[in-house]
Amino acid sequence: MFSKYSIGLIVLGSMLFMLNRLISGYSEPLALIGFLLLFAAAGAVFIAVLKREPGQLKVWSLSVFFVILFVITWAEPFEILRLMTWLKNI
Repeated sequence: MFSKYSIGLIVLGSMLFMLNRLISGYSEPLALIGFLLLFAAAGAVFIAVLKREPGQLKVWSLSVFFVILFVITWAEPFEILRLMTWLKNI
């Protein structure tokens, strides 16, 4: 159950990042929500592991989470720094 939630949250977070990249200006709240959804997905995966859910979906979703974070930091290396600076200035 938590594995399915994590896949959904990964898809939503990734879509928000793609939308943020496609719009003409940079939207910090959109990027922040995308990051929060990705980290909520990681939390759901770890809950699924702790509850010992059957199947391989938890392994796939955890690996997809790390691949997406790698792609984000590879394509936009200062994305996390930009968000942290924006949160500090609020």
